[in-house]
Amino acid sequence: MSATLRFDNIGKVFPGVRALDGVSFDVNAGEVHGLMGENGAGKSTLLKVLGGEYQPDSGRVLIDGNEVKFASAAASIAAGIAVIHQELQYVPDLTVAENLLLGALPSTFGWVHKREAKKHVRERLVQMGVDLDPNAKLKKLSIAQRQMVEICKALLRNARVIALDEPTSSLSHRETEVLFKLVRDLKADNRALIYISHRMDEIYELCNTCTIFRDGRKIASHPNLAEVPRDTLVQEM
Repeated sequence: MSATLRFDNIGKVFPGVRALDGVSFDVNAGEVHGLMGENGAGKSTLLKVLGGEYQPDSGRVLIDGNEVKFASAAASIAAGIAVIHQELQYVPDLTVAENLLLGALPSTFGWVHKREAKKHVRERLVQMGVDLDPNAKLKKLSIAQRQMVEICKALLRNARVIALDEPTSSLSHRETEVLFKLVRDLKADNRALIYISHRMDEIYELCNTCTIFRDGRKIASHPNLAEVPRDTLVQEM
């Protein structure tokens, strides 16, 4: 059975820098796959390849065993991919509902049905168990709530593969717990998740598997993280 997502020998070169060098690993449905490595190891570059922001210079990305090529971020989204970067992408003066449906607001001849949009968003948020006010402006929300909007946007688009880049870097302990619950719910819903963090506790708490990056290369992949001592990951990084 093919992996939900497979990176096959991915390479990416910038002037004077080999950002990714023959990176290969799988991410399966119902799995949280951790990525670890020092800053500049290539983790975020790989997510930009997945998200269609960069095209690989070599290698392939496969979904369900089929090669995919993303010429743009829109193409990646259309393929069921959601990449949530540290720099969240939202419009601060728009509401939660408007941000969630940005580019897909229900309308007739250019006239946006705001009431219908809010009703649809409220129903979906309840289904997902997320406590957000569809009428709230994004600029009024906490960082954690804005991240929830980004994750909910991915779910509204029925993303099967969701990648999060250092999602707790600016969160409080309480906000982190809210995020962790949502990650676990996504895993239980059989999504394939990539979780980048430099925090070892988070990786062991959330992730089934883990891959270590160094200088643009995959150093190791651990299919059963629970059996791997923390000292091993520290040495590999």
